Amino acid sequence: MLAYRSMVWLLAPVLMLAKSPSLVVAGGCATCAPAVATCQPCQPQVLYVQKTVMCPVMVTETRMVTCTVCRPEVRQYTVTCYQAVPETHAVQRQCTVMVPEMRTRTEQYTVCKPVMREVVQQYTEMVPVVETRQGTRCACKMIPEKRKVIVCEDQGHWEQRSYSCACGCCEPCRPVCTYRCWVPKIVQKEVEVTCMKAVMVQEPCTYQVTVCKPVPRTCKVQVCDYVPVPATRQVCYTVCVPKTYTTTQYVTTYKCVPVQQNRSCTVMVPYQVQKPVTVQVCKMVPKTITVPVCATSCCVPTCCRGHHAHCCR
Repeated sequence: MLAYRSMVWLLAPVLMLAKSPSLVVAGGCATCAPAVATCQPCQPQVLYVQKTVMCPVMVTETRMVTCTVCRPEVRQYTVTCYQAVPETHAVQRQCTVMVPEMRTRTEQYTVCKPVMREVVQQYTEMVPVVETRQGTRCACKMIPEKRKVIVCEDQGHWEQRSYSCACGCCEPCRPVCTYRCWVPKIVQKEVEVTCMKAVMVQEPCTYQVTVCKPVPRTCKVQVCDYVPVPATRQVCYTVCVPKTYTTTQYVTTYKCVPVQQNRSCTVMVPYQVQKPVTVQVCKMVPKTITVPVCATSCCVPTCCRGHHAHCCR
């Protein structure tokens, strides 16, 4: 920013000269034209000027910083404590105890005495009775039935047959033996036969049944009645009787006694210390730079020296 401002101040005359061309005439200024008739015309020249500018640079520095640190410190102090000190002393006291005592009393009570008596009661007896009843029953009857069947009949006959006997004689002398045999001849024929067929029929019948019928009757029974009878008896019971006596008891009491005790504690004491800390610092470093400046060589007449504001700038 500083370099920019330096360049603006250096270039201001040139810019003002460029903006006011009407103030320069061919032979010089408008007011003193005869005096500057011998001046040379203005020629532009380039000049270089060295300027010093400040540039920001980040630098790491070590600085000493004051900080607070706590350190432990042991301190002694005195406290008051109370201790319980036992004290024993004798005390006279009256005590009452319950002593059991056996006693006897007469009590009246009621006893139930059984008394027997006869009572006529009615009851019902189931008596068996035989009854004759009519009914029907299923009976099986054999009924003759004629049928035709095919039978086989042997109609054979007897035949007389002969053969030579083997009795050890020679062939011409052997006797001829005869025997009778049956020659069968089976013939089938239809024959009418009578067979018995079983048929179930319902027929009336008479049967006997035994049934029980209720019959009212009476009888005498023994009944036991309980009659209350007053009676007395001796009953033993226990009664607790209070008895008072004096006894000596030792009672211990505690008395608080103050005691001074020394104790120590640790406290944190703050103190200031210096320690190095690394920080980033921005510093302005001077730097020399070369800046080009545009200027013109122009004569300045004597009449114009007093009027510097209207001359070439």
